[in-house]
Amino acid sequence: MKQSLFKKILYATDLSETAGKAARYALSLAHEYGAELTVVNVIPDLVEEMSAGMGYDLAGHFSQEKLNSFYTEGLEESQKAVIARIHSVCREAGSELENCSVQPKVIVKIGHPVEQIVKTATEGEFDLVVLGTHGHSMIDDLLLGSVARGVVKKSPMPVLTVRLRG
Repeated sequence: MKQSLFKKILYATDLSETAGKAARYALSLAHEYGAELTVVNVIPDLVEEMSAGMGYDLAGHFSQEKLNSFYTEGLEESQKAVIARIHSVCREAGSELENCSVQPKVIVKIGHPVEQIVKTATEGEFDLVVLGTHGHSMIDDLLLGSVARGVVKKSPMPVLTVRLRG
């Protein structure tokens, strides 16, 4: 085990198939440095996004209890998907990493991905953020994806971006 540059690593994922490549980097670094690995997945606030798109406050038409129920179900499903995906990636990486014993913690949040990832990284005092970047357009192919670009710009700690190819 190397002298620990990284004690706490945050891996941000959108659960896409290609995000598994970034997960391998996060797992490998956590394994190599004996670091704690936390995985964060951010569910967009759909009511907020739909309200903004329509120019109409949808949240005002639902009780807080109903909204909480909607978000609770979404969080539970997302958390199950994140856990299953991470365990799958760890099993796959196990053939690449000798004794892959990293047991990541999982956090699922609701909101704007850039804001939630940076907030989680800052509040959790992580040493490194790892995330993948997709190219969805010619400009994104030249630069970083919008979430990755936002995290790199706003994060007070180092960010490792992993180019994901479809």
